[in-house]
Amino acid sequence: MKKLSALFLTFTILFVQVSFAQEKVDEQIVAQIKTEAFQNSQIMDTLSYLVDVFGPRLTNSPNIEKSQKWTVDKMTEWGLKNARIEPWGEFGRGWEIVDYSVKMKTPTYDRINAIPLAWSPSTNGVIAGEPIFVAVNSEEDFAKYRGKLKGRIVFNGKVDGEDADARFKPFSKRLEEKELADAAQAIDPIKSGTIGGSVNYQEEEKEWLEILAKRSAINKFFFDEGVSVLVQPSRFANGVILAQGYYEFEPSKNVPAFVISREQYARIYRLNERKIPVQIDLELKTRTIADKTAANVIAEIPGTDKKLKDEVVLLGGHFDSWHGGTGAADNAANCVLMMEVLRILNKIGVKPRRTIRIALWSGEEQDYYGSFNYVKKYYGDPLTGKTKPEAVKLAAYYNLDNGSGKIRGIFLQGNEAVRPVFEAYLKPFNYLGANTISASNTGGTDHMVFDAIGLPGFQFIQDPLDYDSRVHHSNLDVLEAVNENDLKINAAIVATFAYQTAMRDEKLPRKFLVTKK
Repeated sequence: MKKLSALFLTFTILFVQVSFAQEKVDEQIVAQIKTEAFQNSQIMDTLSYLVDVFGPRLTNSPNIEKSQKWTVDKMTEWGLKNARIEPWGEFGRGWEIVDYSVKMKTPTYDRINAIPLAWSPSTNGVIAGEPIFVAVNSEEDFAKYRGKLKGRIVFNGKVDGEDADARFKPFSKRLEEKELADAAQAIDPIKSGTIGGSVNYQEEEKEWLEILAKRSAINKFFFDEGVSVLVQPSRFANGVILAQGYYEFEPSKNVPAFVISREQYARIYRLNERKIPVQIDLELKTRTIADKTAANVIAEIPGTDKKLKDEVVLLGGHFDSWHGGTGAADNAANCVLMMEVLRILNKIGVKPRRTIRIALWSGEEQDYYGSFNYVKKYYGDPLTGKTKPEAVKLAAYYNLDNGSGKIRGIFLQGNEAVRPVFEAYLKPFNYLGANTISASNTGGTDHMVFDAIGLPGFQFIQDPLDYDSRVHHSNLDVLEAVNENDLKINAAIVATFAYQTAMRDEKLPRKFLVTKK
């Protein structure tokens, strides 16, 4: 019996290996996808209209509501089916900027490069005065400043000296072959070197909530102390402003706050150190929108196979953005790319066996709210890992959310069983540099909530360009930060993945969830 069992096991392994090796790719369809994506692309025209006309897209803001409606209309115009705005639940108040200014009046005039934190309240007219510098990084710092900040313009933090070598380093880069080779050789999804390597969703969420609790305590301290205006330095240098927002979506509980350029912040700090009086004038006018239901954007190409049409290949990215730029690279480019994928497939007339659906999420910048609630409604609870019966109908989820850099491969999220499938899907694009498959996890975006319940959710490996060095959440996140050719290549790759997954006899293999005791 032992010999027979061993023989049967060997046969089974060989059968699975042969099955994977025979993964079919329709080369004729791939050629049509490439032709439409490369020669007849509409991606830049669509993207330009979205970001230039509607601007940034904070969740529940008027901008995102207008842009979501336009997106539904555009996909309907292209012939996609069931295009709609689908509510996912309560988020909180919407918010938008009306007007603002920050100026240094003495010892010389300087118009300060600044962006307010989202969900800041308006100031009561112009706030003028000398700043006070503090260093509040945790609750341990509160006692030092308690009772000293009421009515003051508070500058929180100190800008460290510039890295002397930083100016000689390029802002933008392609992934190097060594980096890709290291990623390809990773065997532990969490420990993987320079590319990838991430904890699971539950651990990531725990860490995020701890960060938010710390931030909330600091924000409450400044509010309770009666601070007039709060000012912080940007994390980026060279005049680039990285500004996000409060995670308390009720402005009346926040202090009016700005992020200003590191260089101007450092100058004011040095003047203060020299005991030279500095007068700062600040004014902020914002508008708060009443609580309302937040929503995602959905559209699809319906499946045609009687047995498989209820199964779904889902493509997505987050539609919301921060407000410093127009949210072009993060993440309008990839939302429009996913729209372009469905336009391409519809244009060339494919008849997918499974339904190919697009979902453009809101609330991602705050905590995956849109995708989390979608998954919880249809497939299961990412916090507990418990699935619903409908979970068996999701064939795969493909996500993009790391700027517009070229796709160089895909992260497996530890799902080794799908490696030979993705090798076949990437082969037609190996000549364009897309050939790396990594066992690694990668975190920080919406595929995590699918992966949390064992569904095949994936994020592609992309060239970083200048996404992390100066674009991410900054005032430089505008159309000029996007690489057109890379987006065209990415659209063809994702369209191929979507089509091939929709045409398989079987769904992509699930991974085995490993629970640590």
